[in-house]
Amino acid sequence: MHAPIEEIFNSIQGEGPYVGCRQVFVRFEQCQLHCAYCDTPESRTITGSCSIERTPGKGDFYLIKNPVGKEVIEDLIHKLWTPSTRHVSLTGGEPLIHADFIKALDLEFPLYLETNSGFPEKARKLCDRIAIASCDIKLPEHESTDHYGELLKDELNTISILNETSDTFVKIVVLPGTSAQSIEAAVEGIASIDRTIPLVLQPVTQKTPGKFFQTQEAKQGASNLFELMDFAGQKLKDVRVIPQTHKMMGLL
Repeated sequence: MHAPIEEIFNSIQGEGPYVGCRQVFVRFEQCQLHCAYCDTPESRTITGSCSIERTPGKGDFYLIKNPVGKEVIEDLIHKLWTPSTRHVSLTGGEPLIHADFIKALDLEFPLYLETNSGFPEKARKLCDRIAIASCDIKLPEHESTDHYGELLKDELNTISILNETSDTFVKIVVLPGTSAQSIEAAVEGIASIDRTIPLVLQPVTQKTPGKFFQTQEAKQGASNLFELMDFAGQKLKDVRVIPQTHKMMGLL
């Protein structure tokens, strides 16, 4: 079996409640969405080569041909594993597009799925293999799709499925203009599944590294986060704000 892979490397998880954990990242290519804030647009389509880190955490990449074979990926993950590494992060792109391939991987390491939550049927195939599930919910202003209602329904179904067997949390990227009304349907949907599922509100990353919350617009956005937290906190028991910390450190 083969799959189109953008890159494989060892780094520090910069998002969500597992921030700071070291992981081997396998970034799959292909994504069905087109989010306005996407920070990995190059992984939406299939390319002819895959970047592989030679030394864990060093950023010394070389190229191999795409698609990449299952045994090759398994071997590369083992080579990039270190004593402090905790999980294999399956990210993208959208990894659930390649659910059959992931299910076939022969790995003893815990799998950490980063998904846009758009494929509930594929999530069902994988749920018994996933230790931790980071599930996105998109908002209308993300401009991810022309069929937002259908996407939200699929996202909530995916979250419900993964929550049965995995340590699951939900992530929503917050834009400067995001309002309580924007997140209302998502919050109510999560609460209808399980009020204890953690919700992470992730402020969209500023374009200029190191300039977090220094512009007036960003400061207003930070103030708005408190309102969004309280709104979500009326229905959910664990609401947090966590930015993309790996961007602050200049990591992948």
